[in-house]
Amino acid sequence: MAEKPEDLSLPQAVVGRIINDALPSNTNVSGEARKAIAKTASVFVLFTTATAAAIAQKAGRKTMNGNDVLEAIVEMEFAHFREPLERSLEHFRETQIKKKKPANKKSETTPAATSSSPSSKKSKNSEQVVNISDSD
Repeated sequence: MAEKPEDLSLPQAVVGRIINDALPSNTNVSGEARKAIAKTASVFVLFTTATAAAIAQKAGRKTMNGNDVLEAIVEMEFAHFREPLERSLEHFRETQIKKKKPANKKSETTPAATSSSPSSKKSKNSEQVVNISDSD
């Protein structure tokens, strides 16, 4: 578990994409500034996680959930981020429900899913890709 900011480092490519998306195309950001932003983001993630874990613990739970993170954001005095984060979380939850529905219907109605031939079996280890968009 990451206890200190040095223990956690976010992927530079992802941080770079976020920076590029947030700024006008004619803006340049030095490598040093990118590293500073990445470290700052790491500290923010650690602080938010610790705060949300404390909220879950106060509620008598061992598992932290999205609502704990939203409460942590407010407790950390970033209340103005709560509404956009709530919309993003709701969009994520709706996406997950939509992705589960077609998979359940397909397995219920497809006779090949119950067939014992090796060519009709699906691997239990197949990968699932989840796309999350906060552009709403």
